Amino acid sequence: MNLGEILEGGANPADFWARMIQAVSDQWQLTQCVALQIDGDAIKLFGSSEGSNLRTAPQNVRKAIMADSSEVQVIEISGVHWVVHPMNVVGFDMSFVLVFSREFELLEPERIQIRNFVESAVTAFSAQRKAEASEKSLSEISKVVDLGLIIGESAHFGEAANRLCNELETELAAMRVTLGWRKKGLMELISTNHGGRIRNDTETAGALGRAMDEAAEQDCEVGVPSIRGAEINRQHKAFSEAHANCQIVSLPLRKDGDVDGSVTVEYAQESSGITQERVDALRVVLDLVSPQLVNLYQKSGWVGARAWRSVRRRFASLLGYRHTGWKLAGLSVIFTFVLCCVIPITHTVNAPFLLRTKASADLTAPFSGYIDTVNANVGDTVKKGQLLVTLDQRELLMQQTELKAERDRSLSDSRRYEAEGDLSQMKLSQLAIEQADAKLTVLDYRLNRTEICAPFDGVIVEGDLKERLSSPTQVGEILMRIVEVSDTYGELQVDERDIHFLKIGMEGELAFTSRPEDKFKISLDSYEPVAVVKETGTNFRVRVDIADDPEVWWRPGMSGVCKVDISDRSIAWVYLHRSWEFVRMKLWF
Repeated sequence: MNLGEILEGGANPADFWARMIQAVSDQWQLTQCVALQIDGDAIKLFGSSEGSNLRTAPQNVRKAIMADSSEVQVIEISGVHWVVHPMNVVGFDMSFVLVFSREFELLEPERIQIRNFVESAVTAFSAQRKAEASEKSLSEISKVVDLGLIIGESAHFGEAANRLCNELETELAAMRVTLGWRKKGLMELISTNHGGRIRNDTETAGALGRAMDEAAEQDCEVGVPSIRGAEINRQHKAFSEAHANCQIVSLPLRKDGDVDGSVTVEYAQESSGITQERVDALRVVLDLVSPQLVNLYQKSGWVGARAWRSVRRRFASLLGYRHTGWKLAGLSVIFTFVLCCVIPITHTVNAPFLLRTKASADLTAPFSGYIDTVNANVGDTVKKGQLLVTLDQRELLMQQTELKAERDRSLSDSRRYEAEGDLSQMKLSQLAIEQADAKLTVLDYRLNRTEICAPFDGVIVEGDLKERLSSPTQVGEILMRIVEVSDTYGELQVDERDIHFLKIGMEGELAFTSRPEDKFKISLDSYEPVAVVKETGTNFRVRVDIADDPEVWWRPGMSGVCKVDISDRSIAWVYLHRSWEFVRMKLWF
């Protein structure tokens, strides 16, 4: 027997359980199979297969049944495998236990198949019963579906409201049907089935309005007896107790997710009018007519009133309780933006800088020779006149000795030729003496230049000669570079978008990359009128004077960031003006 055959047997629960359990027993060759509900010490039998009797079950099995455990228990006794399987099926407010046995082993895949089959059968049976109940309820009020046409034929909101209440009262056999409409956040009674003038200042009208508000605030059906889904029905209970314990249910009228009104239906105490099936069917009908009622209400009254209601509706949806999280987030964003537009902060221009010096010197080799001694290295602080490098003098001294000896010989020859009266040879000797004197003068100059000294107080920034001792040098070769650190300045690289903010004399601060914790005061001194184009953008060079005394660790070429205070502007302008300028350039306005 398959699932379809089990459900075809009718909606009687006892018959369904008997058929379903027998089908399980036959399909999986079970010796016994029963479905039970355990409520404390009480056991309710849902259904059992042919020949099943729990009284014949072993004691261990009966203990497992009463244990109220959520775990599947498999018990083997005398070769018979018993299974106690707790189950929770969708559509049933209760849990039940399936107990079955077989003379040969029940594998886990088979137990899973049995569980899935039973759960599917029970779920399908529950859905079938609900469908049949809904069909029965819908048939009772089938004529009410024509309300959509009746409302559509109404020319005014009041006429449509009266027709709705009268038709519902007739078709539902209700004691009273009342329509309320939300005005200024509260429900106001609009119409009732008996017609006549509605007074909202009576105690009954106030109680009905509060009951309608209760349903509207929860946006669900609320009633006495309790309706599925409603959490609070305090106002409905109070109304029922004040009116002979009558039955009452209120259903909100919705359009586009907004609750605009509510319909309340009353029955006498002894009546069986309020059922979940009837409420569900009435819900469907009201969902059909609600948009038409809302449209008629919006068209009622003079033009100014309609416009005012439309504006109020928009603000109500904006300020209502729905989507509270998104609304709070939006308000927070707006409030924050307004504050950012009002609160001022200091607008600063940030620019990278390099430390420059006003004085620097390149110490070059005066002649080709060899390095003899090195008395300073890169990074050393030196004083004016301090000996830094000495060139080898030995070759120069040897040349000097040779030239002096050659000069002495030429002088002796000149005197001898003068005594002999050989004037021509005497003049040649005198020319040789002059040449020797000239060469000696050059040698003396070079000997005086073999010692290279610092031209001023400063720091050696280039020229590591320690490893070049005794190595040759060429004339004009740069041996060392020395800079004066006592007279330094900063050179800013200012973006072209910020250059128009800067004026000579403005003050700010700079910080070195190597020591960002130390800040030094600066003032703008001058700037180059021509921009420098680089891959990173177009910049202007701006010179700034550093007010603080130079530190011993300062070295020309050091970099950092400089901030120049411009003026007080709003937070929004400071952080968004670049984006706004970009948009203006793109859109050209």
